[in-house]
Amino acid sequence: MELLFNEQDLVDSVCVYTAAKESNNPESIEADLAYNPSVGFSATANAHGKTRNLNEQDLIDSVAIYLRDYHNFNPDRLLVDLRYTEKEGITASIQVK
Repeated sequence: MELLFNEQDLVDSVCVYTAAKESNNPESIEADLAYNPSVGFSATANAHGKTRNLNEQDLIDSVAIYLRDYHNFNPDRLLVDLRYTEKEGITASIQVK
């Protein structure tokens, strides 16, 4: 099975992931995604004045945590592929094994 995440799904994942790390509610987190061809994918999450920088692996982990916590997927059975296109922005293809 393949799942497709758009940018909003990825932002939601970052909010859930950061909230779990910071003991906050996901609704209190603001997140921005970024892609740089020479550096890769990243995100910035802000919660109550504290900024957390996420690298590409953190973004992949955030998708797995989101799917685990909200949809009962086993994170060990997920293969997350982040992608960027001008038209769609940052998206993810998730293969469920």
